[in-house]
Amino acid sequence: MNINIKKQAGFNLIEVLLAFLILSIGLLGVAGLQTTAVKASHTAMLRTIAISKVQEMIARIRLNPATPITDYAQAIGSAGNIGTDKNCDGFEAVVCNPLDLAKNDIYTWGASLTNAGLPNQGTQASIEIDDTFVPPIDTISIYWKERGVDMFYETTIQ
Repeated sequence: MNINIKKQAGFNLIEVLLAFLILSIGLLGVAGLQTTAVKASHTAMLRTIAISKVQEMIARIRLNPATPITDYAQAIGSAGNIGTDKNCDGFEAVVCNPLDLAKNDIYTWGASLTNAGLPNQGTQASIEIDDTFVPPIDTISIYWKERGVDMFYETTIQ
């Protein structure tokens, strides 16, 4: 008696489905990783904008050495009241006092802050002074909301 047994050639359907399942799980992992990378990139972009805007305000403060930092803190008022009072711009032939120059810097900074790309809803800025130190320590902060999470960047100057 001679039994002719053929060896299997190719794949059966279960092996193909299992390979497809493993490939699908891998591709879902790659898609999730891509989504996380895009979110992190957006967060980094907003943080970079905030850093550049804080540095811009520091430059404005240092360009007006006759204006005390307390005038800037007084001009900004409570957190979020940026860019609401333009009393004196540098192109008019008027004499401005230090507080008016500070208000103009805050106004210009506030306008550039809203046009820079930070979210329009929930973005606030503040300048706070800790005068227990000599010279006083000034903290410039920017707060914004991103995907329902409070984000901020702050730096201190003396």
